[in-house]
Order: sequence, then structure tokens, then C-alpha cells
Amino acid sequence: MEQSGVIAIEEQGAKGTETIKMVDRALAVLDVLRSERKRLGVNEIAKKCDISPSTAFRILKTLEVNGWVYQCGDDRYITGQKISFVMEKDNLYLALKEVASFTMERTTAEVGQAMNLIVREGTHCYILQQSRTKNLVDYIPPLYSDLPFYACAGGKILLSELPVSLADQIIHSCEMVPLTQHTITDPEQFWQELRKVAKTGYAFDYKESAINGSCIAVPVRNCEGDIIAAVSFSGFVGVENTDHLLPYLPALQEAAGEISKNLYKCWGK
Repeated sequence: MEQSGVIAIEEQGAKGTETIKMVDRALAVLDVLRSERKRLGVNEIAKKCDISPSTAFRILKTLEVNGWVYQCGDDRYITGQKISFVMEKDNLYLALKEVASFTMERTTAEVGQAMNLIVREGTHCYILQQSRTKNLVDYIPPLYSDLPFYACAGGKILLSELPVSLADQIIHSCEMVPLTQHTITDPEQFWQELRKVAKTGYAFDYKESAINGSCIAVPVRNCEGDIIAAVSFSGFVGVENTDHLLPYLPALQEAAGEISKNLYKCWGK
């Protein structure tokens, strides 16, 4: 009986040691991804961590399910939202761009409107991802275009829930140059617009950046509900009333929600 007890204790000790080894290996995988700051395949990770590809694969799948790593469209891996999505925007935007592309392409095909995914870097907003229709011409700026935050629907979304001091700093950081007769150039009037956007959850660009163009945008949020991007239906021409854009709102909100859900595995937990 005593001998059986000793064996059981030894077996528990062995299992405990093995568990610690697996934790060490998982931490090694995370450390490689963190330090390399680029996409890595299973075989590359296995070699750098001195483990077998099958072990690396099992570790990566476990880490992926729990949000510690993210698998890109080319099957390589980067650090996931629990690490880099908070601390490193480069990785967040890389994953966001890939995840959004599938939703945006499908939504554009269904609705027949071009889409832009807009993000903010400091005082600058730019188009991170884009989906186009099969029309000969889509009246939207090129991918990666720098957009004036005060004259685009996405910019209004991205500023609408910022702390007042930060939003005020951004607003007063540049001259609000009129692009059309409809461009908002008065900071107080722009503040009123931001309050309206924060209340309704969507924003318009009504002939503010282009004389005859309009768009509608909604936020893309992270697990905590913070706005990380804006997605818009863009390139409407000849719209005479922003109410004409409201029928597109449900599809836009559904697309934004799908992007968030696919990007953040913790959504709904």
C-alpha cells in the first residue's frame, strides 16, 4: 500500500514536470513571435524553439483558441490580441486588414457599394483596407489614402468616443481647410458633430470631402467595446439627403460586428 502511494506520488511529480515543460515551450513560442515581429510558419517556429513541428502546431492551435496568437491568411502566425493588439498597432492592423477583407468583399458583392476600412495614427486617418465593386469606376480614394479627420465619416467615428482632452488636441492640431462648401471648419461645430455621432453610432460625410460625394460609416470595436477602426460604404454620388443612406446602415453594422467577432476570439466570452 505504501509502495503504491510512492508510485502515485512519483507519477504525479512526473506529470507536473511534463506540464511545466509544455508551459515553457508555449512561452518560448510566444517569445519568438514577440521578438521576431513578423509572420512565422509552424516549421520556422519549431526550429527556433528547438521542438518538433507537431508540438509547435499543437501549441499554436491552443494559443490561437485562447487569443494569444493569430493565424494569418497565409497560415503563418503573429502574436494575438491578448499581447500585440493592445501594445503593437502594427500587428493589430495586419490582422484587422486580413480579417476585414473577407467580410468587406462579400458585403460589397451583396450590397453593390464600395467599402473603406479607416484607422487612425495620431492626427492622421487613412484607408487600411478597401473593397470595390465591378463598376468601371468607384468614386473612392485609393487604398492607404490619408483622409482629413474632419471631412470624412470614418474620421468622425474614430474621434467620437476619444477622451475629450485627446480629441480636442487632435482637432486643434491642424488647420481645418475647406475642401468643399460643406466642409466643417469650425472646431465647435465639429464638436457638435462628434457628439451627434457618439449618440447615434454612425456618421456621414455629406459632400464634405468631395463636392458631389457622400458616405456613411460605423465603428469597429474590440472586446472591451473601444473603437479601433471605422468601416464605411463610400462613393455615393448625387445624394441629396443623408436619410437616403440610412437603408445601408444595417448591412454596414452587420459587417462591422462580423469583423470584430472574427478578429477577437474573446468576443462574447
